[in-house]
Amino acid sequence: MIMKYRTDSLKLMGVEAAIRRLSPSHPKYVFLEGLQRQIIAGIKGEELLNIFFERVKFRFDYYVLHDLHLYSTAWFQIDSLIVTPYYAIILEMKNIGGHIKIRKNHPQLERTLASGQIDYYKNPLAQVVEITDLLQDFLEMKNIELPIYQIVIFKDANRSIQFDETEIPIIGLQELAHYIRTRPRDKMKLDYDQMEALLTEFLNAHQDYNPFPITSKYFIESKDIVPGVTCEKCHSFAVKKFYREWRCRKCGESTKVGHLNALSDFAMLIDRKITNKECRRFLQIDTCKQASKILGKLNERE
Repeated sequence: MIMKYRTDSLKLMGVEAAIRRLSPSHPKYVFLEGLQRQIIAGIKGEELLNIFFERVKFRFDYYVLHDLHLYSTAWFQIDSLIVTPYYAIILEMKNIGGHIKIRKNHPQLERTLASGQIDYYKNPLAQVVEITDLLQDFLEMKNIELPIYQIVIFKDANRSIQFDETEIPIIGLQELAHYIRTRPRDKMKLDYDQMEALLTEFLNAHQDYNPFPITSKYFIESKDIVPGVTCEKCHSFAVKKFYREWRCRKCGESTKVGHLNALSDFAMLIDRKITNKECRRFLQIDTCKQASKILGKLNERE
């Protein structure tokens, strides 16, 4: 049973807003494009896991929690956690193609595409080792004894993997069911009430990840964020305020609420609070009265 789903959509929205409002020549632009691909791959990876758990059944109780953000001796994030009465499994899903090279004591995973392009990601082996230690601390703080296993899974299509010998299994998704079924189940560690209590502890302790403001999170200067209202039709910054509507001078598209997406971008990228002066600059409007009217209606919505 899936108890918790992923919450990366906010982070994706913020990163996409930054990509929209940065020049392609900006030093962080390529990084953000890579981060966008990673987030989308993570979301698709969870979808694959969800399909797997809908299709495959086990003869014992199990619960799946995606994207857990917990605190023990430090904050940590678990990609996916499987909890059973016998054990827990930390599952790190990597939905990336190409030729993968993982070295045991190297901080990065290396991915090479057919084009020759080389990309680097965090080493999943190092990630799960650190996560295991912190999850163990979390359980000890709750006086819970539960064996913890770790596994790194790659989507099967379009990839080959080269890795050093390691105690942490690196497998394809089609091998996951066998791995789960073959973990030792000679003695239950948690009864029904203890399982329910542990799951409640996880859900109550979880804190949604707040990626905002994006400029502070990824060390981007606020002045580098391009101001203006974007056109929903042609995506240009040629939208200007005309009386009671916003009109694109490039394609002619008009709307009465063009400012809302722009102010949402401001909140995700720069700050949740905005002054009249900042509003005028960011929406590219001329008068304090216009800005006051917009901000007043925004406060009414809240």
